[in-house]
Amino acid sequence: MKNPTKSLAMGSAAFAVVLLLSACGTETGAPTATDPTPSTTISAEPNQSQDPDMLQLNESLKETLGEKYSEAWIADNRLHVAVTDKAAEEVVNDAGAIGHLAKYSAQELEDAIGKVMAWQREQGGDVATAIHRYVPSGRDGTITLAVDTAQLETIKSGLAKADVTGGIPLRFEKSAGPASPANS
Repeated sequence: MKNPTKSLAMGSAAFAVVLLLSACGTETGAPTATDPTPSTTISAEPNQSQDPDMLQLNESLKETLGEKYSEAWIADNRLHVAVTDKAAEEVVNDAGAIGHLAKYSAQELEDAIGKVMAWQREQGGDVATAIHRYVPSGRDGTITLAVDTAQLETIKSGLAKADVTGGIPLRFEKSAGPASPANS
C-alpha cells in the first residue's frame, strides 16, 4: 500500500518544480479570457543547464530592472539578459551576467500579445481559436505566433492591415493544433 504522506510530499515537490519552471518559461499557450500576460523565462540552448544560481540572478535582475527587463537566456553556461537601455545593461554586466540591448521590454511584448488576443477575439469564428501559441522574444524583438494552417493567411493579412502590435514584428509558424495534456 502506498504511503499517503510520502505521496503528498512527492506531489508537493513535483508541483514546486513545475511552478519554478513555469516562472522561467517564455511561451504563452492558448489565450485565456482572464490573463493574456505571458510568463517571462530563461531559455537555454540545447545541453545547457538551468543552474539555480543563474535562475536566482535572473530573478534578482528582473526585479531590479523592472520595466527595462526584456528576456534572459543561458548560452555558453552564462546568463544573458536583454534590457532596454545602456544603464540597465551596465547593471546586468556588473552583476556577472552578459547584457544585451533590446528594442522592447517584456511588458511591451506582453501588451502587444494582449492586443493580438483582443483582435483575435473580435474576429470571431475560426480566427478566434486559430492562434495556438504566442512566444515573445526580447532577444529578437519579435512575437512568434503558432497558427492553424487553414487560418494562417487570414491572420497574417488581418494583423498586418490592422497594425495590431504597433510595429513589433510578428513571425508565424504553422501549427497542427493546441497542445493537449498527456494521458496519465
